[in-house]
This record gives sequence, structure tokens and C-alpha cells, in this order.
Amino acid sequence: MNDEQLNKQLKAEFSKQKQQNRLSQAQINQLKKQCRSSKTPPLWPRMQWAFASLAAIFLAYLLFTDSSPNSQPLYALNFEKYQQVEIHTLQQGQYNRALISQKQQLDNAMQAAKDNLSQVYATQGRLIEKQTDTWFIADCQQQTLLEISTELIAQITQQNDYQTNQVGTLLAFKRNAQGQLVSLSALENNDSTTCG
Repeated sequence: MNDEQLNKQLKAEFSKQKQQNRLSQAQINQLKKQCRSSKTPPLWPRMQWAFASLAAIFLAYLLFTDSSPNSQPLYALNFEKYQQVEIHTLQQGQYNRALISQKQQLDNAMQAAKDNLSQVYATQGRLIEKQTDTWFIADCQQQTLLEISTELIAQITQQNDYQTNQVGTLLAFKRNAQGQLVSLSALENNDSTTCG
């Protein structure tokens, strides 16, 4: 057998086998359908990818919020949060306890005192005792007792005959912003005028 004959015989056998093993139209359609459906990936791997993406975003959020400079540790020592601080110590066998008021309380008290002081810039009071070198004047609210030297009274009174004022005289006095007396004068009609 030569090569040409062998070649012809192989081609004939190939054609015969091809005809015998030919796919039907139904089989071709089924193969096409399988090829098309394999292009869409299954649902589970897509869900895994979505969950992994969400987890990465959540982790990035946690890292960002944890590293921000404004966040404080859960148990940070912050004295400003407390109204007062108690200090307990043992010194030479003695138990000591000290209370420290916070700055905010002191600031509030100072502001209240300033407000009080601004209200008493101009006040009235009665001369309740008169000594040779000192006068005692009680304000009308009976909250403050003023002890004033007669030298200062002579300097701040508006009339020269301040010595004529008697115990029970109703007096008006003014203060400056520092609380110092700047003016003192007797009110007229002392007997009929009531403190107030």
C-alpha cells in the first residue's frame, strides 16, 4: 500500500465515522444551552465577594474611628468631670481627708460674687454704732456690716458736717468696681424714711 491509497482509505474511514457519530439537533441545542448558562457565575461566590467587601469597609471604618485624635480611652482620668475630688492620705499615722472643689465651681461662685457686687454698687444702710475712730453701718438687707474708719468717712462724705450724723441715720453709699467705698451721704428725713 502506498501513501496515496492509505490517505484515501483514512479519509473514507473518517467520513464514515463522522456520519455515524454526528450529533442530533437536540444534542446541539443542549450543548449551546450549557455553554450559555456557564457564562453566569453561581450565586454563592458572588455572595462571598459581597460579604468580603462589606467586611473590608466595616474594618476600615473601625480603624478610622479608632485612630481619630478626638476619641478617648474608655477609662480616662479627667478631673473636670467631677464636682469635687477627695484626697485620702495617711501621714504620720493620721488619716487625712481633703476636699478639693473644682475650678468650674469656683468660677461660678466668683461670677455670682461679681453679680452680687454689681448689685451693691449703690446701697443704703443705717449707722448702728459710732465710735471716735470707727463707724459701723449695716446695709438694709442686714447681710453686710461695714466697719469704716472716720478718716475714710471724712474723705468720701459729700458734706463737711458728717460728724453730726447720729446712730440710726439712714446713709447712702456707693462702691467702685473693686468694692471700695467712693461716696457716703446721709439721706434727708431720716426718721420717716425706712431702710429699703
